[in-house]
Amino acid sequence: MMLQLRPAVAADMAEIMRLERAGFAEAIQETEATFAERLSAAAEGCWVLAGEAGRLYGYLCAEFWPLHDAFDAARFARDHAAADTHCADGQEIYVSSMAVDPATRGTGWGRRLFRESLAAMFASHPRLRSAILIVNPEWTTARRIYRAEGFVEIGEIAGYFASQDAAAPLPAIVMRRASR
Repeated sequence: MMLQLRPAVAADMAEIMRLERAGFAEAIQETEATFAERLSAAAEGCWVLAGEAGRLYGYLCAEFWPLHDAFDAARFARDHAAADTHCADGQEIYVSSMAVDPATRGTGWGRRLFRESLAAMFASHPRLRSAILIVNPEWTTARRIYRAEGFVEIGEIAGYFASQDAAAPLPAIVMRRASR
C-alpha cells in the first residue's frame, strides 16, 4: 500500500470523521465542528496519511501552545476551541488527536504518521521546543509508541476517560518530549 503524508485540507473532513468513529469509543469522539475549527485555526498542525481516491488511513491534529513547565488540565478539554489555545508562535506542539484506520494497525503506518508529522512541524517551525499529549492508560500500544519516540509521563488528569468496563473514569496520562 502506498500512502503519502500531507497537510490536511477541508475536503478531508468526511474521511477524518470516518477515522474518528473507527478509532475511538463514542463517549470520547470529537465532533466534526471541532475538527473543522482545528483545521481553520491551526492548519499547520493537521496532517493525514492519504491513499488513493481520497481515502485516508490516518490523521493527526495538533496545536502550538506556549511552553510551560507545568500543565493546566483545563487546556486539554475535549472539543475545546483551537482558536482559543493555538498560538502561531508557540514553543510546544500539543497533539490533540490522532487515529489510524483499523486496516493499517500493526503495519507501522501509525508510528510513521506520528513521527513524520511531528518532524515536519519541528522542521518548519524552529521555535518549537517540545511536544505534549495525553493518552488513556489502557492504550498500551500507543503508550509504547510514545515512549519509543522519547515521550515521558509527566502527570495525570483525573477522571478524563470513560472506562470500558463502566467503572470509575480513567485518568489521562500527560506525556512530553523535548525536540530532537
